[in-house]
Amino acid sequence: MSQLTNNHMTQTSLKSRSLADWLSYLEHHHPIAIDLGLERIRAVAQRMQLDSLAMPVVTVAGTNGKGSTCRLIEQLLLADGHSVGVYSSPHLLDYRERVRINDNLVDSELFCQAFTEIEQARAEISLTYFEVGTLAALWLFRRFAPDFVVLEVGLGGRLDATNIIDANVAVVTTIALDHEKFLGNDLAQIGREKAGIFRSHGNAVTGDPQIQSSVYEVAKSLHCELLANGQNIHAELSPDSQTWRYLGKQVEYSQLPVPDLPLDNAVAALAAIEQLGVSLTQSQVRYCIENWQLAGRMQRLQDAPVVYIDVAHNPQSAQYLATQLRRHRWHDKSYAVCAMLADKDNSGVVRELDGLFDNWFIAGLYGERGDDGSKLAQALQGQPFERFEHVNQAYKHALAKAGAADRVIVFGSFVTVAEVLSARGGS
Repeated sequence: MSQLTNNHMTQTSLKSRSLADWLSYLEHHHPIAIDLGLERIRAVAQRMQLDSLAMPVVTVAGTNGKGSTCRLIEQLLLADGHSVGVYSSPHLLDYRERVRINDNLVDSELFCQAFTEIEQARAEISLTYFEVGTLAALWLFRRFAPDFVVLEVGLGGRLDATNIIDANVAVVTTIALDHEKFLGNDLAQIGREKAGIFRSHGNAVTGDPQIQSSVYEVAKSLHCELLANGQNIHAELSPDSQTWRYLGKQVEYSQLPVPDLPLDNAVAALAAIEQLGVSLTQSQVRYCIENWQLAGRMQRLQDAPVVYIDVAHNPQSAQYLATQLRRHRWHDKSYAVCAMLADKDNSGVVRELDGLFDNWFIAGLYGERGDDGSKLAQALQGQPFERFEHVNQAYKHALAKAGAADRVIVFGSFVTVAEVLSARGGS
């Protein structure tokens, strides 16, 4: 990429940029990577007439479970014959993963066209990588005009770029400590921040039955039509825990398979569909839950030894990973391949997974938020582990150690999972 002498590209350079060029430019354009606030992005969105969408929008916030909830909402709407646009982040291997139209990726050329128009419209306004990506997604949704749009919040809620759009249904999945640098360590305040996607007299959903009371307080103050898991909607497991039943406000689905995503997230997705007024058949719901899958969420890559990848990166998501691992305990030995960012709760993640691995293969992650593995090594004192400089080295050694009847679990960060996928050629 040629060196830019100012913050604005020339007309000639705009037309010749590849997607890789654009992403390199956007990564270094704004002085800080995360700059919460709606004033700048809203101003540009208004110039581009992207501050509202013509179709119903579901916005999903939460510490964990946003991506999996968005994915099930998407699959349910598609199963009912609707066209759906989804904006989700971060991506694993390909930036285009961030926008799906009817479960398909968008051509690079269209992203470049969107970035070009955003660059021309922003003029003197500086935008972050995520803010430009959000505007590009909105531009693409306007172009393709799907029946429904699903937006995954990037960070927090109230001040997140996605919140320039008024959601027809606003979902909060879970509240836990993460990104404390930006959201603080007060769970009640974090709940209020995430509930900032709620709108006056709008439809809202909460997925976690134990969610912070501050979320309910925001919903009440805004007179939201709230479907709250554990209050006016419920999930009931069968006595043998093999099936479950969704009891909504107006609908009921029974004999559902136990999903490969957290049950509370499945409840939140079904509640969002109910709030949209979309009627689903029992068979549609059962099929979607049975066939739910999302890259990087207990994704099985191979057999003998079995290899799973999971983007669990904080104690709450590690707790669910532990639940999944205990459900599938037929393997002889279990090996962890783990690398985490410096600003994550390494000790909390290790604590949730205590006793589940015969050996840990840990590595460093590099970059602005990286750690060389020392925090993870400190958290693992007293447990068997081997330390490597790079994720790929840790992964190769774990595979070499594992027998055909063993399993290898790769987790700790989106970056960790992406590095292993990249080393395997994307599969």
